[in-house]
Amino acid sequence: MNKEKLAINGGAPVTTRPFPEPWLGPAAIGEEEAQAVAAVVRSGKIFRYLAPESSQCAALERLFRDFTGCRYTLAVGGGTAALICGLVGLGVGDGDEVILPGFTYVASPSSILICGAVPVIAEIDESLTIDPVDVERKITARTRAIMPVHMRGFPCNMERIMDIARRHNLLVIEDCAQACGGMYKGKPLGALGDVGCFSLQQYKVITAGEGGLVATNSRRVYERAAIRHDSAMCFWEPANTTTTPFPGENFRMNEMEGALACVQFRRMAEILSRTRALRRQIYEAVGDCPGIKTCPSTDPEGDCGITVALLLDSGDKARLFCEALKAEGIPAGSVYDKSIPDRHVYCYWEYVMEKSSHDRNGRPWSSPLHDQTRNYHPDMCPRTLAILGRTVVISLSQTYEDCHARWIAEAIRKVATALA
Repeated sequence: MNKEKLAINGGAPVTTRPFPEPWLGPAAIGEEEAQAVAAVVRSGKIFRYLAPESSQCAALERLFRDFTGCRYTLAVGGGTAALICGLVGLGVGDGDEVILPGFTYVASPSSILICGAVPVIAEIDESLTIDPVDVERKITARTRAIMPVHMRGFPCNMERIMDIARRHNLLVIEDCAQACGGMYKGKPLGALGDVGCFSLQQYKVITAGEGGLVATNSRRVYERAAIRHDSAMCFWEPANTTTTPFPGENFRMNEMEGALACVQFRRMAEILSRTRALRRQIYEAVGDCPGIKTCPSTDPEGDCGITVALLLDSGDKARLFCEALKAEGIPAGSVYDKSIPDRHVYCYWEYVMEKSSHDRNGRPWSSPLHDQTRNYHPDMCPRTLAILGRTVVISLSQTYEDCHARWIAEAIRKVATALA
């Protein structure tokens, strides 16, 4: 059978062997995680403040302090909780606007709305992260903060974002949910802005099932975030709390999550070393393929290497390319093909597009502190939709062998050559 004939047209596929699930942290879970969690359960001390001197949550916070270089870290119950606490820590609230990209999980705008602020959606560029040019274009008198999101492990252009923030006196909250362990020009993601927020959910680089972290160099931001994460924070640690108390919630991480996350943290470097090596191998093999290019990275060595991202000339070509890769045995996906309501794409954030609210008075949309003129529609960021529509992605896992990287590269080259 002709090996050059595409499998989608009846040719022989590059491989018929199924790929492993592209898990990252979950795929690394082993006996050490089981023993760490079991030890906590046997101790009976599953609440972090019951034995603070031996707390696994506190140990996790120390690990993140050492990694990020930030003076303060806070373990919380999830990535969304981290964003909410980070925003509250910065003082973002009613009447404020926060600029974020049109490509991020719906939790990002949700956290802004929960804090009483209004999300302002900016375009992305071909790095699949927020476009600094459009960020500056979207600044108004009500803009309080910028929320760059390091999507799929790709770092945002933090140098330009921080420059914009300084010139306009804005705050920066980094959403690192999909980029734990990533770097930007030698500095860990999450340590470049005023506050960094991480997720430890099932699909992330390292996992505790759920959970998140807040990192900052500001004691005031930390204390406000801590009070929001626990309404009794001032009572658990009165000697370490100088901020006037205000109502909080229960976003605490439990000791079992902390124990699991501590073990996973120690696996992070090995996971990312492998994904980076796999992605490098693939990109070197397809660099001269006709009709495609790889999405540019602001720091190719520092990004997490968990995603192969290819840009095609059009959405139609991307959809065909994706289907052809899948026929060759490669688990590829297109980012925005309108086949599913992907909540990572802004036009599917229904409660933003429709300005829905749990509040009977319609806040924050109806707040008198805002001019109430902010409107949304599915076509408001055409460049974002165009870029996402032209993008084909292949998720990578440290469980992939060299043969998987070869098959991915071979299939990309085969399809690109046939469709050129």
